[in-house]
Amino acid sequence: MRAILWLTKKNYYVFDNISGLGPCDVIAMNDKGNVIKIDIKSESIRKTGTHAGHKIRRMPSKQQKKMNIKLLMVTKEGKCYFYKND
Repeated sequence: MRAILWLTKKNYYVFDNISGLGPCDVIAMNDKGNVIKIDIKSESIRKTGTHAGHKIRRMPSKQQKKMNIKLLMVTKEGKCYFYKND
């Protein structure tokens, strides 16, 4: 929900995937007609091991890459950002 609110505040119309199936969670479109296909992910931090305390790296699947789907990360504080390494 925070991601949808964040996109709306950035002047996007947000279309939710109500089926819960498929490679993306939402599709966002601005007033110019630019469309972004988005998979929303919660930011996770490693709890154990040598990388404890570091973010878990997320990557789009092969299908998501082929379809130009972007990952939108949501922190536990509710901040949103597009993942850069996709």
